[in-house]
Amino acid sequence: MTNHHDPDCPHFADPDVETIQQTDFADIFCECHRYEQPHIFPNGTAIAWPKDWDAEMAREWREKNDLIKTSL
Repeated sequence: MTNHHDPDCPHFADPDVETIQQTDFADIFCECHRYEQPHIFPNGTAIAWPKDWDAEMAREWREKNDLIKTSL
């Protein structure tokens, strides 16, 4: 399974999908991400963000798409 990093990326060996999915609302940012839209992991909350996205852009996207963490 992929962690959404290119094989030649220094982060390719970072946590795999299973580990990422155990972390609610994980945000994966990397310059190797070559896609234009966010990639949502199967758990529905962890997201790999497109190249050049930052935390503010991710927060806005999460809010717009109702994928924000809510406090209980």
